[in-house]
Amino acid sequence: MTPQQRDMAIGDFEKYMRYAVKQNEGFTLENFIFFSTSLINFYQGSDLISHADRRDIALILSQSFNAGLGNRITPDDLHEIAQLIISDSSIDYSVLNPIFG
Repeated sequence: MTPQQRDMAIGDFEKYMRYAVKQNEGFTLENFIFFSTSLINFYQGSDLISHADRRDIALILSQSFNAGLGNRITPDDLHEIAQLIISDSSIDYSVLNPIFG
């Protein structure tokens, strides 16, 4: 993963988080996983990341989410969340519209 890919993922996470808070949707773990799965699959489908980068990006996104929670999630659980994110190949463009639209 390049520094540019890392910055892209963090920037898109921050955009979505701000959107979710602004819309009073809340930013739950479930919403985060749904968003992250779609984002990573979009990145890979658009050739912005390689298949090999998926896990690293999922972990960066999970760490960003955890930082917003005051780092309450353990490192082992962060790896489990990252694995859950990359295990799904779905994309919901309606979730991505707020950051790309």
